[in-house]
Amino acid sequence: MFERTRAKFERLLLSGSLTRHDVCLFYEGIFLRTVTCFERLLEELFVGLLTGAITPGPNVRPRVIFRSPAVARDVMLGGKRYVDWLPYSYTEKRAEAFFRGGEPFSKLTKPEKNSLERMLTIRHAVAHQSRSARKKFENGVIGTSPLLPAERTPAGFLRSIFRAMPPQTQYEDIAATCALLARKLCT
Repeated sequence: MFERTRAKFERLLLSGSLTRHDVCLFYEGIFLRTVTCFERLLEELFVGLLTGAITPGPNVRPRVIFRSPAVARDVMLGGKRYVDWLPYSYTEKRAEAFFRGGEPFSKLTKPEKNSLERMLTIRHAVAHQSRSARKKFENGVIGTSPLLPAERTPAGFLRSIFRAMPPQTQYEDIAATCALLARKLCT
């Protein structure tokens, strides 16, 4: 999603035009944007399927069809100002109420849901920066991974190497996972 810009920031860091702090702030920003885009996809898919704006797959059977996206959102909100899509268990529970068998939201495997939980743990560490969020990040994401001290922060972790060949950062892996899960949910 942000690959060109991410690579440009890394080049600017190497050339001395940016500081490591600048690049870390950028990684936190693109990561939060990636999570937000994934949450928006969940909502748009949900509402689109409920209103018929998105043609459902053969196993997707809404329990009710709404003519208006606004009405679908109002019912889905249930008097709240917004709906949480993550943790993914919230989406699954909501899908069970609105779709037979929770399809297509029940398609994700346990490892895929675990990836989303890990992403959410990183998101909380970036967005909240509280002691609790930091501890959950350290225990649930970093664990015993052999990382350099600079890579043990949320931004440093996102910049760290996920794999050497082909070269890929942790952020790139998370973004690729979001894209893969989006395709799975939408087909």
